[in-house]
Amino acid sequence: EQATLGDIVPLARKLSSSTAIAARQDASEKGQTVPCCKGCDSCCSSLIPMSVPEVFRMNEEFMAMPREMSNALLRKCIKAATRILEKTHQSDYLKNFARISKSGIGQINKWYGTLGLECPFLENSLCSIYDQRPMACREHIVLGSPQPCRRESLCRPKVVPMKVSILEALGQLASELEQTEVEAIILPFSVAWAQDNLERAARKWPTVEMVRRFEEILHDKTGKRESVLAASN
Repeated sequence: EQATLGDIVPLARKLSSSTAIAARQDASEKGQTVPCCKGCDSCCSSLIPMSVPEVFRMNEEFMAMPREMSNALLRKCIKAATRILEKTHQSDYLKNFARISKSGIGQINKWYGTLGLECPFLENSLCSIYDQRPMACREHIVLGSPQPCRRESLCRPKVVPMKVSILEALGQLASELEQTEVEAIILPFSVAWAQDNLERAARKWPTVEMVRRFEEILHDKTGKRESVLAASN
């Protein structure tokens, strides 16, 4: 059978959650503290990147919601996106977000924090789409004190190093299948971006081929990660 890019996301979510749980358990066994807990929304005002498959899948789920709920979330996304466009002079950075260096992303994230924007899906300090939340959210696990997470903090929080990033793997998979550069879409713009790319969302590839290549990418990235850790030690 054939599948769209969005079809592989449920599998990717399970893998992401499993790797995050394993990373958290590993940290605990090393005596490290993980302050992340239900009701903590400190990281929910950060700039959240999404891979192309995630955006397509989330748009499908968005459209399947009751109209009243989807309309409310759509208004929040539009409000956040509008504020970003009103305040930013970094449109080129946002357009080419996937190709920015890590230090560049850190600078943009710091600027983004000054806008005081909450995630459009945050309600009463809880994620309204928790089971469908982006990979970036699943893979962000803080170590030590939660103090650096606060907006007024001058230092960045220390995070658990993931053995493999499912977000990066999804981005590479989409890039290879579509034969494009790796793309990343900022969460508030995801709904509008998906609507502008409905033809891409409908494209299909052999399911077995897609899953096999995804597995190969994960193995490759895990191997590279282990090599870097070994070299650093």
